[in-house]
Amino acid sequence: MEKNLVVKEIHYYGFVVLLGMLLVFVLIPLGIQDGEPRLFPYIYSIGLIVVAGFKLLNILLTKKGKIFKFGISVLKYVALSFFIYFVYSFLIQYVGFFAASALFILFFSRYLGESWKLSLILCIALPASIYVLFTRLLSLYFPEGIIF
Repeated sequence: MEKNLVVKEIHYYGFVVLLGMLLVFVLIPLGIQDGEPRLFPYIYSIGLIVVAGFKLLNILLTKKGKIFKFGISVLKYVALSFFIYFVYSFLIQYVGFFAASALFILFFSRYLGESWKLSLILCIALPASIYVLFTRLLSLYFPEGIIF
């Protein structure tokens, strides 16, 4: 019999509130440099805090929080997904956004069980369309690396 991981809804929303506070007070101020976007990261983070805060308050007042049970095998998939995202974010600064995105889409779509044909189409089409739309049409540039 597989063990279950039990997560209370109140813990989930508490974590989201803490994450929003971490973004507002630590991560966004450290990451913003002159000329960088300032307004939207704060709006998004404050939105996280407000929505999760209201839900958290609702659960505390009504005392009707749900309990979620996950199999340990789900935890393995989540951990591997986080690892893939971590490697992707690390690779962006060295090989560039488009090359890292193509590799990420290829590996992650294969990990999710897609066919090689669809994975290859996606790993070429998505970064290419982002390149055309953002770099060529809107003149917004992404991190460049050794490859592209």
